[in-house]
Amino acid sequence: MRTHFLPLLLLGLWLTAACTHRPPSYKQVYTDVAYDNACAKGFHIWGARDRQSTVIEVTNPWQNARDVTMAYFVARGGEQPPEDFGGVVIPAGPRRIVCMSSSYVGMLDALGATDRVVGVSGLDYINSPALLARRDSVRDVGAELDFEVLLGLKPDLVLLYGVDDAQTAVTDKLTELGIPYMYIGEYVEEDPIGRAEWMMVLAEVLGLQKRCQVMIDILYTQYKTLSQLVADVKERPKVMLNTPWNDVWTLPSPESYMARLIHDAGGEYIFREGAAGSYTRIGMETAYSLLHEADYWLNISSVKTLDELKVMDPQFASAKAVREGHVFNNNLRTNAAGGNDFWESSVVKPSRVLLDLICILHPEKRRATDTLYYYRPIVPATGADTPPSR
Repeated sequence: MRTHFLPLLLLGLWLTAACTHRPPSYKQVYTDVAYDNACAKGFHIWGARDRQSTVIEVTNPWQNARDVTMAYFVARGGEQPPEDFGGVVIPAGPRRIVCMSSSYVGMLDALGATDRVVGVSGLDYINSPALLARRDSVRDVGAELDFEVLLGLKPDLVLLYGVDDAQTAVTDKLTELGIPYMYIGEYVEEDPIGRAEWMMVLAEVLGLQKRCQVMIDILYTQYKTLSQLVADVKERPKVMLNTPWNDVWTLPSPESYMARLIHDAGGEYIFREGAAGSYTRIGMETAYSLLHEADYWLNISSVKTLDELKVMDPQFASAKAVREGHVFNNNLRTNAAGGNDFWESSVVKPSRVLLDLICILHPEKRRATDTLYYYRPIVPATGADTPPSR
């Protein structure tokens, strides 16, 4: 027995020594909270003692994603990521950025960093005055990302938009070309402040953390102050959302971004089914039933007049919200090409969206100086639209 014990003891000591000298995992090194999230659930920013670099972890950045985690090492001061780091390395302070969603333009605009944008997906649909002022120096990279155009731009960072999966064909190509990329998943956040907080992800990469923190603190205070105006209202109008497509009506869950805005504006979202983070497809009969109960009807595609709405479906004419003139759409700020600023800038203006909804659902709370910013009343074709205000 002694003959066998000594080799085993030596093997155990060797394995212990090997484990002792193994480099620590990045998750053991980057354990300090670099930013304390107020509401956002889809990202975390980690720092480490005596290191300038940070690690951004992004989780489930597209609809219906499950157990997806992506890590991004924001490199500063010549530091290298830990040996086990398998994510994307992004040199801090990128000067040339490509945005695959207009909402990223909205975030960079709010941070005063649109001068770094050299490419976007759908340039004609962008509303940012700051970016349009230098339109000649910005290229449209297409909806599917034109790599020939992309190479000509020599980007430091590509901000990707996830829909159904990780788009491995795109990310593999970007990796092959040596172009850093990052998924931004703000649209998955269900809390309005949580969506706005994704600005901090970009601020961390750009080195604008202090500026961004001040902005988020102000947004949070503004939003909470406005929501208190209607927190104790006795009557909460029922609200229906969206319009059908191919005889199917898709509605977000009662925990969704719009449902929370409606609640915080003193309303009641009429659809009560579906798990958090999900969208439910309902049949037209069910939709008609909900619609005829609703006091207000919001977010009706690209419709601009009641006549268009009735052409879409004659049965809409008998809906309570239509009869009472309580139909509003979030397309007041739309450019000539059809680019809707709601999908660009509202991500960083949750209190502005909330104020619109309070003015709509509780006009008695509306001050003389309050004007609709994103929403317009849907009226007969002879009615005049409220002009956008900046």
